[in-house]
Amino acid sequence: MRNGGMGMARTERKEAGSLMNKAGVSYGDMIRQCRKERGLSQEELGSLVSVGKNAVGAWEAGRSRPDLSSVPVICEALGISVPEFYGLQEPESSYESRVFIDRFDQLNDYHRQVILREMDVLIEMQEKAKPVRKLIRIYRNDLAACAGPSFSIGDDAGEPIWLYADSITEQADEIISVSGNSMEPVFHDGDQVLVRHMPAIRPGEIGIFTNGDAGYIKEYQKDGLRSLNPDYPMMRFADGDEVRCIGKVIGKVKKAMVASMNDIERYQNAYERG
Repeated sequence: MRNGGMGMARTERKEAGSLMNKAGVSYGDMIRQCRKERGLSQEELGSLVSVGKNAVGAWEAGRSRPDLSSVPVICEALGISVPEFYGLQEPESSYESRVFIDRFDQLNDYHRQVILREMDVLIEMQEKAKPVRKLIRIYRNDLAACAGPSFSIGDDAGEPIWLYADSITEQADEIISVSGNSMEPVFHDGDQVLVRHMPAIRPGEIGIFTNGDAGYIKEYQKDGLRSLNPDYPMMRFADGDEVRCIGKVIGKVKKAMVASMNDIERYQNAYERG
């Protein structure tokens, strides 16, 4: 009984919170106040929003909240913006932006084109003046590390990938794809992992291993190679098996790590200039 009561209390708080916007204002109070300021009755507001008087009354009483699809129409009827309805801070343009727009509107078409061309030149100069970010070129192995012997892994260099240099990417020697779900929930099928080459790793660390032509991404333990997915058994090998550690997995390739084409071009140009 005690646990059930606590669960009900949490639900009630959650429902109450859902009837207030980000600024802590009740949707019902906002609708009632704005409706009265506009001189509208509940029935008139309901007619504008294509709902009944009872629906408006339920909103204002806090018994329900308008559907998302109705919010823009309600805001238009009440004379408020959608961000204001949700208690979000509307972006304010700077003084310089307002002055520029005001003066730009006073120019004729020819002078507007002149200004736009000058802006393009200034933006290009600004981009060139930016410091060149250091990049790391790492080769992605075309072969995948997985849970079974159907995929092999080799030492041939594959596609070069340019990554932004940081404390992780600067340690990586290779990128290898994960195949299968044996290392979920940490590593998923298709993930790209950063590998630092080393002949051995410590127990509990994740590494890339080969046994003959088969490649695996596993957690190393003294008694074998462990999958993080409990559905897969521990991999143990006989004395005659040629098990080799390729390296340690030091991280995953994230989207933000991959250099943009513009940064690659700038880095290569800077590199050629020395």
